[in-house]
Amino acid sequence: MWRHAHVSVRGTSHAKTGKPCQDYSLCRTLIGPDGREVLLAAASDGAGSAERSDEGSRLACTMFADAVERHLADGGRVEQLTRAFFEAWLGRFQRAVRALAAEAGCRSREFACTFLAAIVGGDEAVFVQIGDGAIVFSEKEDAYMWEFWPQQGEYENTTYFATQNGAKKYLQHSLHTGRTYGEIAVFTDGLQRLALHYQSRTAYEPFFRPFFSVLRRLNAGEEVRYGDSLRAFLDSGRVNERTDDDKTLVVATRQIPQAAKPS
Repeated sequence: MWRHAHVSVRGTSHAKTGKPCQDYSLCRTLIGPDGREVLLAAASDGAGSAERSDEGSRLACTMFADAVERHLADGGRVEQLTRAFFEAWLGRFQRAVRALAAEAGCRSREFACTFLAAIVGGDEAVFVQIGDGAIVFSEKEDAYMWEFWPQQGEYENTTYFATQNGAKKYLQHSLHTGRTYGEIAVFTDGLQRLALHYQSRTAYEPFFRPFFSVLRRLNAGEEVRYGDSLRAFLDSGRVNERTDDDKTLVVATRQIPQAAKPS
């Protein structure tokens, strides 16, 4: 059984200016056509310069989750979540954004946001990303790898957005079968410098180990309290000293703690 938690926390720069948190995240378990659990984890980072990007990030995650849930409910399998599926979702999302922009009397770029998601079944997984942030996974305990390195735009400190024209060409998609992923983390760019080691281009394992060590040992019903602890950490002085951006972290595990495994 998957245990999971997700939080999106307003950065200190937005707190000072009175802006809302422009990140959004979700994590849920669905049931695939074979009766097994499927993990869906998604996160989106609204562009700081876009006035309605908090709405864009929320819409991206919820529309995506609805699309995947319908796919599975209709008998679709995880491995059938092809690039064409994601491009079709992206087209629907952009049309919805254009409709909201027309209603609000603004341009679509005011809803600009990145997007990252992981869908993990029994021994198959699909990852998708547009923009920065990253998805990290493990196949064995405490050994973490990233799937896509954060995308950088044409200029320094810029990236690509799911709302922009030509977003399809920046969409990264991967499908893995025959591999069992025990742990998944999805995070936005506010945590990149803490969670990734840029010189070696690796996932910084000491960042992830404490989160998963606790998560593996949770009993049923304890995830909400763990989410509160996760929020407190991301909003702590030690984290805010290193990043003033909004921060999102989704963590999920189905690994059994070593001490709990039968001998």
